Amino acid sequence: MTDDRPTNSAPPPAPWPLIATGKPFADRVGDLVRAWEADGRAPDRLVHGKPFFALYCWHLWTIREGRPHDAATAAYVASAHRANGGAAGWDALLRGRAYCSCHGERWRLENLSICLGCLEYVCFELGRPCCHGAPVVG
Repeated sequence: MTDDRPTNSAPPPAPWPLIATGKPFADRVGDLVRAWEADGRAPDRLVHGKPFFALYCWHLWTIREGRPHDAATAAYVASAHRANGGAAGWDALLRGRAYCSCHGERWRLENLSICLGCLEYVCFELGRPCCHGAPVVG
């Protein structure tokens, strides 16, 4: 993704740091959290849709791996979760459909994972990293 903004413009809105590939996902989350904090934890810096799906799947994966987040990242994830409707919103998101890049078909999100490198939806059958060794979570 190219950034065609003038160098003196305001910081990009969410989810720009998260979807700008080329860095490890945790570093992109860190950029997003720092921008959120620098902007006074502005609600318009919270992610929705596919970036939220990636963030929350990454969050759940890191917790399962026993790697808790720092306080700012935990606060960002919790705020994004609330902004997306909490548990009910997450359940509704999982019932939505998305294009599985492995099969070329639309599947329910509850049956898909996401590559943290390219942010492509992939199915659970992939069983290996998608691109450049990036983890697949979901």
